[in-house]
Order: sequence, then C-alpha cells, then structure tokens
Amino acid sequence: MSKAKAASNGNGDGDAPPRFLKGAAISVWQNSGDNGSNWTDFARSRWPFRSFGVSAIRGKYNIDKCSDFWNNYEKDIKLAADIGSTTFRFSFEWARIEPERGVYDMEAVRRYHQMIDCMLSHGLVPNATLWHFVHPTWFEKAGGWTKEENIPAFVKFSELCFKWFGSKITLWATFNEPTCYLFLGWVVGIAPPGRIFDLVGAGRMLSTMLKAHVAAYKAIKAMPGGQAAQVGLVSHHITFEAQGTGLVYGVAKLLSDWMTYWWGWDVMEHWMMTGEFVWKLPVLGTWQQWKDPNGRPPCDWWGINYYSRGIFSWYLAPSCRAAEVMTDMYYPVYPEGMYNCIKRCSKFGIPMYITETGIADSRDDRRAIMIDAYFKAVLRAVADGYDVRGFYYWTLLDNLEWATGYTMKFGLYAWEPDGSVDRKLKEGSKTLVRYFKTLPDDLAGVREASRKAQAVLGHDMGVEAELREEGIVHMGPGGKDVQNAKGENVGRKGVGVVAVG
Repeated sequence: MSKAKAASNGNGDGDAPPRFLKGAAISVWQNSGDNGSNWTDFARSRWPFRSFGVSAIRGKYNIDKCSDFWNNYEKDIKLAADIGSTTFRFSFEWARIEPERGVYDMEAVRRYHQMIDCMLSHGLVPNATLWHFVHPTWFEKAGGWTKEENIPAFVKFSELCFKWFGSKITLWATFNEPTCYLFLGWVVGIAPPGRIFDLVGAGRMLSTMLKAHVAAYKAIKAMPGGQAAQVGLVSHHITFEAQGTGLVYGVAKLLSDWMTYWWGWDVMEHWMMTGEFVWKLPVLGTWQQWKDPNGRPPCDWWGINYYSRGIFSWYLAPSCRAAEVMTDMYYPVYPEGMYNCIKRCSKFGIPMYITETGIADSRDDRRAIMIDAYFKAVLRAVADGYDVRGFYYWTLLDNLEWATGYTMKFGLYAWEPDGSVDRKLKEGSKTLVRYFKTLPDDLAGVREASRKAQAVLGHDMGVEAELREEGIVHMGPGGKDVQNAKGENVGRKGVGVVAVG
C-alpha cells in the first residue's frame, strides 16, 4: 500500500487497528481570508461601535495581512510534517468554493485537491471541517443559520465536497464549535452577525445548525462511498464557576451557570444523549424545544476542543484560583479539566479526538508546561481505557484569532504580520515535537506506553507534582484554594477577550 493511500485510510478502515493521530489544526480563513464571507465582512467593519471608530479586529493588522496558507500550503503542510505529525486538520471554505449561490469556483476546488494531495504525500491523514465559523456573504444575507430553509444550501455544499474529495478523506466534521459561535455572535457581539444578548436568535441559530448536522450526515452517508466516511461534530467544552462563595459571588454564580448552559455543556450534551433540543432563557424558562423522532443524532466521532475553564470574580472579571497561572486569554492552565472532559464525553459511546487544545502565550514561557500537562491528561485518559484516537494542537502558525486579531499567539510556529518573523518554531513547541516523534502511531501502543508511564509516575502521570515544581498549582482537594510551596500567589491576569479556534 502506498504511503498516500495508507494516510487516507485514517481511522475509517474497520479491518485495521485504530490509530492515534497526532497533528495541528488550522482554519484556512484565519490564515488566508477571502473576498466574500461573513467573517471578512465583519473583520472589515467597525461593528458595533462604528461611530467611535473602533475596529471589529483588535490591533494594527487585519485579515488582509496574513500568512497566506492558500498560496503557501506546501510550505506550511511540510512544517506540520516536520514536527512529527501524522494528520492535519483544516477547513473547507464555503465562500471560496461557492462565492455566489449555485456558482462554483473550480479553481478553488483544484486548489483544495492540491492541498489534500500535499498532505497525503507527507503521510498526513486529512481531517476536514465543512464549516469553521465562516460562510458566504450570500448565505449570511439569506438569514444564515437563523432560518431552517437555508439548511439545504449547506447540505448541497457538503454533498459536493464529499463528491469531489471523499475518495481522499475519511474524517469529516460538519461543524466546528456551534455553541462558541453562538456566544460570540449572538451574546457578546464580537463575531458576525454581531448581535448583543440576542438570546432568542442564539437559540434559533443553534437549533438550525444541529438540524443541519443531521441532514448533512445523512446526505453524505447516502452517497457512493459515504458509508466508509467517518462524519463527526466538533464542540467547545468549557465550564464556568464563581471564584468564591457567599452573597458577594451570587451574580457571578448565576452568570457562570448560564454560561455553562449556553456555551459549555448542557444543551449539546442533552441533545447528543437524547435527540432533544431544549433552549432556556433567564426568567422566561424554556423558550424552544423539539425532539428528533429518530432519537439520538447520528455521529461517528466526537471532536473535543478544550482549553480550560472560566472563573469569574465577584465583579465578573475573568480570574483564576490562587497560584494558578493565566494564559494570555482569560483563563488559566488547567489540565485536570481535559481528563474530566474526556470522561464526560465518553458517555456518547463513540470515538473521541482532541480536535483543539493550545495556549496563547506571547512570551513562550508557559507553552511547554501546558503542552506537557495537557498531553499527559490525554494519555491518562487513554490508559484508563477511554477511546481517544488523536490529539490536534491549535494552531500551526500564529494567525488572526478572530476578534483578538494577531495579539493572541497560539502557534507552534511564530509568524508576525509585519514580516519580522516568518515561521519560526517556538522553543515551547519542542515539547509537543517530542511527544509526536516518540509516541507510537497505533492506539494500542499509546495505551500500553501510557500505562507504563502511570506505573512510574502515578495515576495522573505526575502532572500535579510537575505543576507544583513549576509553581503552578490548580484547585486543591476538596475545592480548597492552594498556593505554591512558598505560600505565594503566582497567578497572572489574562489580557484576552475570548478563546476560540
């Protein structure tokens, strides 16, 4: 079997033992932009404070200044292979393929074929996302995901992508982080369509998107070769909690509960377990509810995007526990949450992939410890028997992180829009390279290696001891805050606004 053909099998070959895939994840738009999508329009706007001259994107540079993956894909895919990757997660940009309704850019289709062929030539299993926050302007003007009559347009796009690329790709995701998009676009307004606290519209959007997942899944499976495809869904898993207890934290507790419900877990988990969609609002109660007569939604694998958990101070500012170290975003390094997330998602009864995890770290002084602790949390879950089949770091290169612009440095490779740095591997990223190049490629081999490590390091893979040695301590036993060995609070304040990939 050729290397390219072997890579294309992914984990969809029922006769082959499951692989453990290792790689990086990107959104093509965040590294390339386009000329006609909801996000390009939003990025060039000054919503919602146009009268004050405030740009929708933080910082000096916008998406017009990017690393241009569209034309530099060969260089960037090779960078992914150089760090020991066996897979590459990317997105099909609907706006490039169908810039006008019913009009298809076959040059864009050919470019995607070239990208996929490049991945396969480097032995990388393609993992394709059909919608990663971005869709054509014409779809947005038609009402986007707030109107169920728009679902067939997405299903048609999904069918065409599978028709064109299905022979080369086994792993498909319909959507990336529906609830994160909901929160950014309908609650805080820092993503298109830029609505603020439109909770009714948010519920309508999520309801439509989940129905679109089911429709696209069934359409792909009904196509020639569709039964061999592995079609999944990627969700952002985050919980929120108040920094303390008592009356002074009452509002923070209330907000945390609603944030966890809307964004983090509750709606998606209930839908996955029952096929029932329930959308609740403060005071008003249940606003929207329906149940699929076929029961639980079809899904071949579950994508876990996990970064941390959110903590609110009594005055609702992003915070952390005593002795926790904050990333440049609004949350701390919290590896225990990764394990808990995997354990909770295992209830769905399907294979899991860590489709995104990473750290915004402009100083590159926390990346190594984060990667080590989070990867060990995943290996601990594998050792304990949970069906985790891959790990994708977010992201390959520093890119435009949506509304936060180029201020959030998630990349394994440094890249600056002013041209001062071009694709330089960061020192902290070398920890991930060591994992990628030393771990086996098969799930059974990773499980065996993880159990051997547990026997030496302890059940948590030595993460707690390592964090303490670094002066980074997460919440202690029994929910009591702890400090480092010197009794110092070494936490740092975050400077970010939102965590997205």
